Amino acid sequence: MAGSFVARAGRALKDPWSLVAAGVGAGSAWAIGLPVGAVGLVGAAMLGVAAVVGGVGRSDAPAENIEPAAPPLRPGTVQAQLVDGLRSYRVDLEHLQGGQLEPAVAMSATEAVEAARSAETVANRVARAVDAVDDAVGRAEGVARQLPRSGEVRASVQRMTRRRGDLLNKLSDAVEEVGEVYAKLLELSATADLVGVQTDGVSEAARVNDSLDAIRSVFAELESAASAARALM
Repeated sequence: MAGSFVARAGRALKDPWSLVAAGVGAGSAWAIGLPVGAVGLVGAAMLGVAAVVGGVGRSDAPAENIEPAAPPLRPGTVQAQLVDGLRSYRVDLEHLQGGQLEPAVAMSATEAVEAARSAETVANRVARAVDAVDDAVGRAEGVARQLPRSGEVRASVQRMTRRRGDLLNKLSDAVEEVGEVYAKLLELSATADLVGVQTDGVSEAARVNDSLDAIRSVFAELESAASAARALM
């Protein structure tokens, strides 16, 4: 607490408006005939008020403790396109969820929306991991051009390229599974709405839920793979 106040007081001494306020207060005290010691106390008190007021609008938390915003995905890449596709499925599922659905379908749609939102978060992390691998591959390829006879450099490039391909393939398959779930829910919803058509909605919804469980598992594995890839960069 004391250190915080001292820091704010230091900022007040550097703030010209705080010094002006202190000067005005001290001048007013001198004008009404207060002793010199009292004038000094008034000026110091004005600076103290400026320090306290300044502390209200400022945070003493160091800038390095503020978590930086995640960088945007690199536009035009395969990974960015996959994230865009998944986002589109998530929006479509939310639209479907907002409609009039049979109870079994509505429950599956709600779970599908939750799964898609979680999957979108993971997909963004995976895409950023692929961006990081792309950066590393580009730098390593520059080293390979400088050291064309180095087998170790070529091996590093190959390993990173292979890791990148594995991440993209897994992400592509996972996004495709989300799209398949959306298509199943559309079919289930449309069939339930047809007059006179008999359908076992509960069992169909159960199959959709099984697919959602598989999607959650796939994206959990993807997140682990992306974390491992970023740790090696």
